[in-house]
This record gives sequence, C-alpha cells and structure tokens, in this order.
Amino acid sequence: MNKLSSKNFYVGLVITIFSAAITAGYSGQLLEVTEHNLLMYLSILFFTFLAMGVFHLSERAANANNKNFFMQIVMINTMMKMFGSVVVVIGYFYFTKPSTTKFIVPFIIVYVMYTIFDAYFMMKQSKNIGSK
Repeated sequence: MNKLSSKNFYVGLVITIFSAAITAGYSGQLLEVTEHNLLMYLSILFFTFLAMGVFHLSERAANANNKNFFMQIVMINTMMKMFGSVVVVIGYFYFTKPSTTKFIVPFIIVYVMYTIFDAYFMMKQSKNIGSK
C-alpha cells in the first residue's frame, strides 16, 4: 500500500465531494425531498472541513513518530463526526421542521461516503508513521 501524499488526498477529497453531491442529490430527487438539499450541502461542507483537518493532524502525527498520537486523532475524528452529525441533523430538523423523515437519506449517503473516504485515507496515512 502506497503512502498518502497531499495531492492524492485532495484528489480523493474532490472525487468524494462530487460523488456524494451527485449520489445524495439524485437520491433526494428520487425520494422527492429536494427542498431539503441544504442539509446535504451542510453535511458535505462539515465532512470536507473535518477530513481536511484530520488529514493535516495525521500528517503531524506521522512526523511525530508516535502511534498513540495517530490513534488519538482517529478516535477524535470518529467522535467529532458522530457528534457533529447529531448536531447538524437535530439543528436542521429544529429549524426547518420537515414534514417527512426521508430528508435524512441524502445525509446518510453523504455520511457513509465520507466515512469510507476517511477510512481509506487514514489507512494510507498510517503507513507514513515513523517513515520520516
């Protein structure tokens, strides 16, 4: 497994952004909840900035030559993603009061796609620990 470069990370992130937007947007059309696309866009923004922050922290952890620091970043990422997701969904629900629960499906699609991307790049990044 090759080490992860910044270029590869950002290319993967852009692919994830477009894939998530297209897939979640299409599912929103199928479920007739396009009026709730704001939640999809908010979730893409949240997960994108979280992924970028975690990537830069994991680069520091790889350079620190400390596997515990890297594992702490993985755990904090998971906690932030879950807590942030709850806050975003409950906040959106509170402010928009959607008439159907189907509004959550595009959000879940975005969440799963970013989770797959996070797992992939963190696995690649873990190969960088102690190599510098």
